[in-house]
Amino acid sequence: MRLFQIEVFRTSLRCHKPFQTALVRSEICQTIQVRLRTHNGLTGVGEAVPKPRLTGETLEGCEAALRDLLWPAIEGMDARGVEDLHNAMSRVTVGHSSARAALDVAIHDLLARAAGIPLHLFLGGTRRRVRTDFSIGLGTPAEAAAEARRQIEAGFQVIKLKVGLDPDEDEERVRAVRAAIGPDLGLRVDANEGWTFSEALRALKRMEPCDLELVEQPLARWDLEGMARLRGRVNVPLAADEALQTPRDALRIVESGAADILNLKLMKCGGIHLARQIAAVARSGGLGLMIGGMVGESRISVTAAAALAAAWGFEYADLDADLLLRDDPCPGAGLMLEGSERVLAERPGLAIEQLSPEFCTPSPEEI
Repeated sequence: MRLFQIEVFRTSLRCHKPFQTALVRSEICQTIQVRLRTHNGLTGVGEAVPKPRLTGETLEGCEAALRDLLWPAIEGMDARGVEDLHNAMSRVTVGHSSARAALDVAIHDLLARAAGIPLHLFLGGTRRRVRTDFSIGLGTPAEAAAEARRQIEAGFQVIKLKVGLDPDEDEERVRAVRAAIGPDLGLRVDANEGWTFSEALRALKRMEPCDLELVEQPLARWDLEGMARLRGRVNVPLAADEALQTPRDALRIVESGAADILNLKLMKCGGIHLARQIAAVARSGGLGLMIGGMVGESRISVTAAAALAAAWGFEYADLDADLLLRDDPCPGAGLMLEGSERVLAERPGLAIEQLSPEFCTPSPEEI
């Protein structure tokens, strides 16, 4: 089952409305999708979502890494040797995590297809349902409260609220959303590295009456010592997000006591194979697991992430990236939404049969 051919497509996907975080504003998301073929005709699809502030990649750099480094390193290799494939990619470059994730997910897709089973079964799990939150970007307290009410009425049971620019307004926004959704539903916040230690401590102390499930990355990604001190002084669980990219990062977080939860994203860590290594470190250290995604991820990446979360029993999920997009490059495939749950299809692999030519155009350079 040797890797024979790769096709690379650019996509330009519009958000339903601009999505603002403490790091970036997203309106139109440019991503890369790949389709791999083996010598015996099997196919698998994957996706790269390069983000300079998060993965260190540009669209053009991601394409170049695929074309000039990663694909030449694995072309002709046996798709079943996943560890060997990752080792081959590591020998030619460091970083390029979303480009590696695209190849990794496509390989897992075609392996599950070869086995004739859905990806979550191939990864060792039988669950098909994963409860997700719904993310609300930065805005006024009134806007956040109104959006939260709409999403709760649509069936979601957990709201994830972006914060991190102004601690005082963050507190107002959290209080407004808690009042809008009532005391019994889940509320999480994500600061995206936006607070200083003193700001985080003050804000989280003031937010304690709002009964937060967790706070993601309240401090800068490099400040594990500050995260550990903060964790000891607040009553809300801390999740590491931007601080976590590699299994070694996971080990440092465990050893430093900087977090209660690790938030894995396939684009950050380089795909399913390395995400499983990170999950194993988290479990060994007694930490909880969260699966997330980045704005711009389509149903391809979200389905792969949901399959991993279902198979490994992640406690928390933020699997709404594709729901924030107006455009869908693979409509009706892979992953459905029922109330607050993402439901995986029972067809082989990712259950994505085709990419829409309306949104997927061939890469300017042949690979």
